[in-house]
Amino acid sequence: MRRSMSIAAAVGLALSAPALAFVPWTPGPGGQVGSSGTASFFNWSEGGSDNGLFGSPRLISDNFVFFPSGFRAQSVGGAPSLVGDRLQVRLTAHAGRFFSQIRIREFGDYGIVAGGTVNVSGTMFATNMGTSVVRTDDLVTNPVMPISIPGSQSGQWTAVATVNLPGIGQPGFAWTDVMVVLNNNLVAISLPGGVAFIEKKIVGTGIVIEVIPAPGSLALLGLAGLAIARRRR
Repeated sequence: MRRSMSIAAAVGLALSAPALAFVPWTPGPGGQVGSSGTASFFNWSEGGSDNGLFGSPRLISDNFVFFPSGFRAQSVGGAPSLVGDRLQVRLTAHAGRFFSQIRIREFGDYGIVAGGTVNVSGTMFATNMGTSVVRTDDLVTNPVMPISIPGSQSGQWTAVATVNLPGIGQPGFAWTDVMVVLNNNLVAISLPGGVAFIEKKIVGTGIVIEVIPAPGSLALLGLAGLAIARRRR
């Protein structure tokens, strides 16, 4: 119980802590895109994160692929560690198209030596910029978080959040202009003499935000909206 309360307190601190400074996506030599641009069936703008931990993505087949840096919480000797960031991007469908679902998937790993707790949490917000309607969903993790053990353990974890966007085909209600926000926190708490960490992967897909077009819009081709590379977590 005491350990669970520590996690709640740590997450509370993460949510209440002010952002260092908003960091917009910036073009880079590795093919990274800026905070605004055009994909095959939508435009994006206002892309960035509060603390820059997600970095700037590459656009690959209508996917935003990220290689985050430093998105890792590590606790040594009982000192709790939390790392959090807030990612955002505005998606505007091209004429004749609209969105029906947005899904976020995350992948990572963790390790505990000599006792401790790790946790990942997050909430996705999808706001219809035309009607101000907001849809939300919390990340559901596998295995269930938090993970608390007295001994040692390591493994991989996944998380997913999905919002269905109603009003398809209804004038004035179709989701054609959407602000997507992801609040994400990692927490690690070790026992005295122990070590605990949790992170997002750098290799492969670390975070994927899929933007799915509605049936009846001009294209059904898969469109993922945002993907983050499985870097470490």
